[in-house]
Amino acid sequence: MTDRVIAGLEGLAGVLIVLLSAAYAADLQRYIGVSVYDAQLLAAGLALALTTGFLAMARKAGQRVHRAACLAAAAMTLVAGFYIALFYVDITMEAPYLPGWLVALSAVLFGALMLNLKPSAGLGIVIVVLAFLAYGLFGHLIPGQLGSRQTLPFELLVYLAIDDNGILGTALKVAVVVVVPYLLFGQMLAACGAADFFNDLALAGMGRYRGGPAKVAVAASALFGSISGSAVGNVVGTGVVTIPMMKRSGFSPAYAGAVEAVASTGGQLVPPVMGAAAFIMADMIGVDYVDIMLAALPSAFLYYLAIFINVDLSAGRKNIRALEKSEIPSAKAALKSGWHFILPFAVLFYTLFAMNMRPERAAILSVLTLLAGSLVFSYKGRRLRWSDIVFVVGDAGRAALDLLIVCAAAGLIIGVLNISGLAFNMTLHIINASGNNVVILALITALISIVLGMGMPTVGVYILLATLVAPALAEVGVPVIAAHLFVFYFGLMSMVTPPVALASFAAANIAQAGPFKTSVEAMKLCWPAYIVPFLFIFSPSLVMQGSPLQIGLALATAILGIYMVTAGAVGFLGRSVGLATRLVLVAGGVLAIIPAGLFEGAIWTDAIALLIFVVLLVNQRRLSGP
Repeated sequence: MTDRVIAGLEGLAGVLIVLLSAAYAADLQRYIGVSVYDAQLLAAGLALALTTGFLAMARKAGQRVHRAACLAAAAMTLVAGFYIALFYVDITMEAPYLPGWLVALSAVLFGALMLNLKPSAGLGIVIVVLAFLAYGLFGHLIPGQLGSRQTLPFELLVYLAIDDNGILGTALKVAVVVVVPYLLFGQMLAACGAADFFNDLALAGMGRYRGGPAKVAVAASALFGSISGSAVGNVVGTGVVTIPMMKRSGFSPAYAGAVEAVASTGGQLVPPVMGAAAFIMADMIGVDYVDIMLAALPSAFLYYLAIFINVDLSAGRKNIRALEKSEIPSAKAALKSGWHFILPFAVLFYTLFAMNMRPERAAILSVLTLLAGSLVFSYKGRRLRWSDIVFVVGDAGRAALDLLIVCAAAGLIIGVLNISGLAFNMTLHIINASGNNVVILALITALISIVLGMGMPTVGVYILLATLVAPALAEVGVPVIAAHLFVFYFGLMSMVTPPVALASFAAANIAQAGPFKTSVEAMKLCWPAYIVPFLFIFSPSLVMQGSPLQIGLALATAILGIYMVTAGAVGFLGRSVGLATRLVLVAGGVLAIIPAGLFEGAIWTDAIALLIFVVLLVNQRRLSGP
C-alpha cells in the first residue's frame, strides 16, 4: 500500500472522528429517532483514533514487514472497536461471565491502546499506566492498608476495556463529545486567517508600549492557548513568530523563551475554552462548565497580570522601547477586515452564559457561524473555500488523535483506582500524612501534583490528580471547585518547572537558549502561579465565592502584592532601585498577598503593605526629579 493511500486513509479516519463527534454534539441521533449509548460512540471514536495511529506508524515504517504488521493491527482494531460499538448492549450482558470471545475483543482494544500510547503521549504516561496496571494485578500482595482486593487478569482486562468506568469512561466521553468540536473550532480559526487578525490586534494594542513585543506574545499566546489546549503545541505554533520578535527588541533569548512558555501554558486557564481539562473537571465534580469558567477567571487574570507586570518592569529596567510606528498595524483596519472573527466568540459566550447551552452544542453553533463568515469574508486575502473544509475537518481529527488516546489511558488509570480501591486509600494516607493540617496537606498536594505532572500531557495530569489527591483537600473542608483548580494549577505548572519542563524546553529550542536557564526564567516569570492556588484555599473569594466586595478586595490586595514582589525581584519602580528598597518591596508584597480572612486582624497586613508601596512610590518619583 502506497504512502499516499495510507495518508488518505488517515485523513478519512480523522474526518470520521470529527463527524461522529459533531453529529452527537448536535443531537442528530435524537432528531432521526436512533438511540445511541455514550459507550457506543466512544468505542467507535477510540477505534478510529487507534486505527489512525497504526496507519501513521505504517506510513513511517521503513520495512515491509513492519508496515504490514501496522496495517494488520489497524484493521483488527477497527473491526474490534466497531463490533463493540454496534453490539455494546449485548456485550455488557455477557461481560460478567468473561467469555473467551469477549476477552479476545478486550485484548485487541487494550493492546492497540498500549501500542499507541508512547507515540501519542510519551514515555512518562506509559510508565504511569504500567505502574497502575501492576498495582491492579498484584496490589493484593502488598501488606497493610495499601493492599487491594485480588483481581484476576481476565477480569481486569474486560473491566478496563468494556466497562464505562474504564477506557470508555468519563475522560474519553468529554474528549469525544465536548473537546473535538472545540478542536474543530480552533483548526478552522487557523485555516481562515484568524491568527493574523488576533496577532494584528495584539500588536495594535500592545506594540506602542515599552516591551511591546513581549506583551504581544503574552496576549496572542493566551488567546490561542485557550483554544488549542496544548501548551507545547501553542509554544511551537506562536513562538516561531513571537520569540524572534522579542529577541530583536532587546530581551535575552532565555527570557524571550520563558515569556512564550509561560504565556502558552496559562492559556488553559483562560475562558471560554480552557483546554480539555476544564470540561473534564466540570463533568467529574458535577457542576456546569460555566461555573468552572467563572471560578477560574480571577486566577487567570492574576496569572497574566503577573506576566505583564514582569515584562513591563523588565523592559523599563533594560530600557527596551516600544515598536516602531511602521511595525504597528491599525486596529481600526484590522477590525474592519476581520470583524467576522468576533461573531463566533460572541455566539459562544451568548449560548454558554445567556442560554445555558451545553458546551458541545455551543461549539457547533460557533463553528457554523465562523464557517459562514469565513466563506463570505476574507482577511489579508485569506478566505476559507469549500474545498478547504474537508482538510480542516481532517486536521481537527488528527489533532484529536493524541487527546483521545491520552483520555483512554486516563480511563485505564481510573478503572484500576475504582476496582482496587486505591483512590480511597490514597486520600486517607495523604490526610494522615498531613496530620489534618490544611497548610501541610496543601504543600504535600502541590508537590505530588508537580511531580506526577512532569512529562505528562495536561489532561492526563489533571485526571490523575483529580482522582488521587483532590479528594484529600475536599475531605478537610476545602471547596470542591477550589480543590480541583488547586491540583489543576500545579499540574499545569509542571510544564514550566524543571527538571521536565516540556513547554520551557520547546521554547528554549526556538529561542536557541539553554533549556534549564529558560525554565528558571519561566519560574521567575510565573512565580505567583505557585502562590495563587494556596490563596484559593484560604481566600475563597478568588474562586468567585463571596460577596462582590470580598471578591474585589481579595483581587485588589493580590494585585498589589504581585506588583510589589515583582518590582522587588526585577529591581525597578519607576527607576532602578537598590537592594534595600527591593527587600522592602518584597516584604510589603508578601504582607499584601496574605489573605484578609486568614486570621483575625489580617486586614492590617494589607494596610501596612499599601502604606509601604505609597511611601516608596512617592520617594522614587521624588528621586527621579521633574
